[in-house]
Amino acid sequence: MAHSMDKSVQKTRFAISELQKRISVLEATREDLERQIRKLNDSVPEDSVDPNAQKEGYVAYGSYASSVIARKENLRRSLDDILDQTSDLSEDLRIAMDSLDSFERVRARRLAEKAEKAMKRRAG
Repeated sequence: MAHSMDKSVQKTRFAISELQKRISVLEATREDLERQIRKLNDSVPEDSVDPNAQKEGYVAYGSYASSVIARKENLRRSLDDILDQTSDLSEDLRIAMDSLDSFERVRARRLAEKAEKAMKRRAG
């Protein structure tokens, strides 16, 4: 019984570690997407523009701006997906940590019972 619990604890710790790594990768990706969006916003602050629009110093600004706006929209969709995935993984991590906590409490209870029995044997 203790062996199977140890295996469960080990599996749960591994799962927690993997979830933490995945969340870390998603967070880094989120930060990168946000940085890209900020950079594109500096370049084209508008959310829509006429493809034929002109801007001093730019050749075919409207076409360029339209492509940047489309890129920002794609990045925002990707960012939303990243946020959804992070939320799901965070919930999985919370559940795994609760499970590990339960295993640890059971283990502590068993150790306390063993210690109590050993003290009774010595006393009796």
